[in-house]
Amino acid sequence: MTQSNVRILAEWIDDPTESLLTLDLRIDASKRVVGSWALFGAVDLDASGCAPFVLRHDGRMDFGADHQRSWRTDLRQRTIKVGETFTIHWNDVDFGTYRVEKVAVLGSKES
Repeated sequence: MTQSNVRILAEWIDDPTESLLTLDLRIDASKRVVGSWALFGAVDLDASGCAPFVLRHDGRMDFGADHQRSWRTDLRQRTIKVGETFTIHWNDVDFGTYRVEKVAVLGSKES
């Protein structure tokens, strides 16, 4: 099966100028995330600073020991294509819907 290493750019639907997210991952021909390994990404919090994270197999977004964030996402269960939406839960009650705005093959000049 054909697989591609890609970087996605996603925007928070409520305010596309805040909390931009990028993530590197591997997808298969059906545009689904492949593998159970950790994925690396970053989110721009309030346009004030980049917060790198590791996306764990269970959907937990790990910002490291110095951060109290306990975010999780359903991105691993979604199709990875422009226009697709996914959810990030910032805590037990607050969440945001994100939309994939760009999918670029790593090492390619085309998206």
